[in-house]
Amino acid sequence: MKAKRPRGMRELMTIQGLAGRTVPDSREQIVAEQARLEHERARLRRELEMWQEHVRKTSGRLQAVEDRVSLLRRAIEPLLDPEPARAAARAAEPEAEDSTVWHEVVLEY
Repeated sequence: MKAKRPRGMRELMTIQGLAGRTVPDSREQIVAEQARLEHERARLRRELEMWQEHVRKTSGRLQAVEDRVSLLRRAIEPLLDPEPARAAARAAEPEAEDSTVWHEVVLEY
């Protein structure tokens, strides 16, 4: 079976990590490793909770941005020409006087 390649720094095995794969010989070593693993488990749970909180906050911010974009789209609709056919007919007419006022809209992403 082919060995799995490490995909990041967290998956690299150090000399200490390789030595830690063996089962300890004495009771003291077993208890010490259990205590270390309990601390590591608690740390990883705290880290997971922190990342889940970040995901919740980011999801809320993303939803707020999407709501704002939809609000702005609804606000700009009345400013646009509601009847495109009328606009095409106006474009076909000869220009008697250029009284059209153009408004510039800047849309940034």
